[in-house]
Amino acid sequence: MSDHSFPIFDLGAFEAAGHDEKKRLGAEVDRICRSTGFLAIANHGVADSVIAEVWKKTQAFFDLPPEVKQKAKTLYPGYPYGYLGPGTEALAKSRNVDTPPDLKESFNGGPLSIPAGMSDPEALGFCYAATIWPEAPEGFVEAWKVYYRAMEDLAARIMRVFATALGLDEHFFDPHVDAPISALRALNYPEQHVPPQPGQLRAGAHTDYGSLTILLPQPGSKRTRDHRS
Repeated sequence: MSDHSFPIFDLGAFEAAGHDEKKRLGAEVDRICRSTGFLAIANHGVADSVIAEVWKKTQAFFDLPPEVKQKAKTLYPGYPYGYLGPGTEALAKSRNVDTPPDLKESFNGGPLSIPAGMSDPEALGFCYAATIWPEAPEGFVEAWKVYYRAMEDLAARIMRVFATALGLDEHFFDPHVDAPISALRALNYPEQHVPPQPGQLRAGAHTDYGSLTILLPQPGSKRTRDHRS
């Protein structure tokens, strides 16, 4: 743990701890999540080079001309994966609040593989739909996939912390998250040159779905990246 005003959890220390210490740390995570709803992770084990490369390629994508980015746009309204330009999403509507479109753009990628034996047409048509990949910049797809796999691994490791916090066996969730329906989103908040409309936000109020969301904010920037499992 840390003396910072916002609690920071040392994942590496948890993974290296013995049984009793893990139980103690799990109880601390339970307290933090009940009181704040958020948990900041340190010593997560994701290589700096992996993070730096996905930032570099994602920033290069968002810096492309709009007509180039639109080549990777989602296939139709409601399609889950691909590029969403400014003015195409209003997250608050997921909570039945009617607002103007959010002041952001995003690229969204889905699972990198389909579980063996998956045949449900609704799942195949949405959860496991194909990601519409951009043609540029060079190396974007590879950097995205490497980071995606790192986030799937990190999510599974965090779920072990949560299992411990709940008083369960550390590996309780392992068989339930071995083929997660996860998504990775890169968000960009372009500079605004006109005042927002009443009730218009960068990202409207919403509640994430799934077990957890891993959020990576870029220091000093208007970009974020999140992975939902």
